[in-house]
Amino acid sequence: MLDWELSTLGHPLGDFSYHCMSWHIPPDKFRGIAGLNIEELGIPGEAEYVSGYCNKTGRKSIDPSHWDFYLAYNLFRIAAICQGIAKRVLDGTAASTFAQEAASKTVPLAQLGWQQAEKILRRAA
Repeated sequence: MLDWELSTLGHPLGDFSYHCMSWHIPPDKFRGIAGLNIEELGIPGEAEYVSGYCNKTGRKSIDPSHWDFYLAYNLFRIAAICQGIAKRVLDGTAASTFAQEAASKTVPLAQLGWQQAEKILRRAA
C-alpha cells in the first residue's frame, strides 16, 4: 500500500530531509522538536543525525545550500498536505478526528518553509 500524498521519485535527500523537518518545527506549529531540550529527551542533534546518515550512506557531507533547499521544499510540501486536509474538513470528507488541527497548521508550516527559503536567498545575495 502506498500513501500517494507522500510518494515521490527523486533525490534521497528529499526523503531524508522530510524526516529531519522535526528539528525545524516547534511542537506548537506541528509535530516537531525545535526548541525542546533534545539532549534531555535523548534525541541527537540534527547535525549529529545528518552526520550519521552521511556515514551510513557513504556521503562525505551535505552541502548546506542543498540541505536548506530540501528542508524548504518539504516544509512547503507538508503545508500543502495540510491545505488538502483543510479542504476535506470544509467539504465534510475528512476521516481523521485530528483533521481540523492538521488543517490549522497550514499557514504556520508555510511560514516556516518561507523562512527556510530565505536562508537560500540570503546565501545567494
